[in-house]
Amino acid sequence: MKYLTRRQPTNGRQLWGDFDSFFNAPPPFLPSFFDWNNDVYRPAIDLFEDEASYIVHAEVPGFDRKEITVELEKDRLILKGLRKLNDDDENSEVSFHRSVTLPDAIKSDKVNAKYENGVLTVTIPKAEALKPVQIEVKS
Repeated sequence: MKYLTRRQPTNGRQLWGDFDSFFNAPPPFLPSFFDWNNDVYRPAIDLFEDEASYIVHAEVPGFDRKEITVELEKDRLILKGLRKLNDDDENSEVSFHRSVTLPDAIKSDKVNAKYENGVLTVTIPKAEALKPVQIEVKS
């Protein structure tokens, strides 16, 4: 199995997180018309390839299988999730949206998705390569 790429999660935490949040916080004199929360959930994604298929692993712990949507649009695999949180008096949501560009040569009708132990695994079979055809030259 060939390891293609690892996409790191970016949950708003970075090396300069405290310094950055100081300058990106809303000014106290402005009303809260804007959503200043940049804490977006972006799951880490691993992309693998073997002879028969492409495999996508997405780390989405805490989500239920019914809260995750997997879509295939032309050459893009789209992963979405929406989870409602009930914190005391406040109802809030956690969501994610990730997409992966796929090559054209896939079997879109054979895509398989499985969610187990917080890891979403999507298997995308490769289309059979077109074999060269020898054409007889007639006189």
